[in-house]
Amino acid sequence: MKPVEYVFRIDVFTPDNLPMGRLAEYLAALAKLIGHRDNTHFVKIEKGSAKLVHMVEPVDAPKVEKRLGRVRSGEAPKEAMQARAELDDLLANDNAVGTLSEVGTGRVVIPFEGRNRPKPLTFPAFREDATIQGQVVRVGGTDSTAHAIIQDGDTSHTNLSMSRDTAKRLAQLLYGPIVRLHGNGRFERLRDGEWKMLDFKVERFEVLDDATIGESIAALRSVQNNGLMSSNAYLEARSLAEDDEEAEN
Repeated sequence: MKPVEYVFRIDVFTPDNLPMGRLAEYLAALAKLIGHRDNTHFVKIEKGSAKLVHMVEPVDAPKVEKRLGRVRSGEAPKEAMQARAELDDLLANDNAVGTLSEVGTGRVVIPFEGRNRPKPLTFPAFREDATIQGQVVRVGGTDSTAHAIIQDGDTSHTNLSMSRDTAKRLAQLLYGPIVRLHGNGRFERLRDGEWKMLDFKVERFEVLDDATIGESIAALRSVQNNGLMSSNAYLEARSLAEDDEEAEN
């Protein structure tokens, strides 16, 4: 089998005006897209629109063809899909469109919309009442309002403001039990559809009960004639508690 060459075309650049730094960014993203870097080589920039030609050695040519097909269908590994998004972002920022084509056949393997991709919906930041929860990991501040950081698993809630009185009471729970903060937050929608909290004004908080399922069941059983011991919810909770005990042992 012969080597296979691909060309990445950028419609707004020529070899004479493509900045070296930008060329490096495109080539780095292309290397991630194609994978199999040891057997893929940059060949040249062709005249006309900037055409970045690269060759895949025969040993990896079938693998690269399969990988690029999966990229086009959206089923490729995470790194390859991220590389496609990076290339599309580079093109959009350069007000360009691009294509990755197979040299020889001229077949477009992957089209890149670049400047022509649909504009993401944007929403102005807005405020609404909300609650957040986590462990207090920092409380402080030198101005009239105090500030805190709450850790909820891998998520850190920052830009939390509150009165000094609230901060003094919250500081007593530093690295302690999980707390739930009630207040008003300002949120914005990111391009990927995720929501980001810009700030949060704490009005009040409560300490959440950190009792285990087993401890909660024991407390329920201590209440006479509560009618809960025969319910499905109780039976399911007891089963969960037994599973937790087995896992610990």
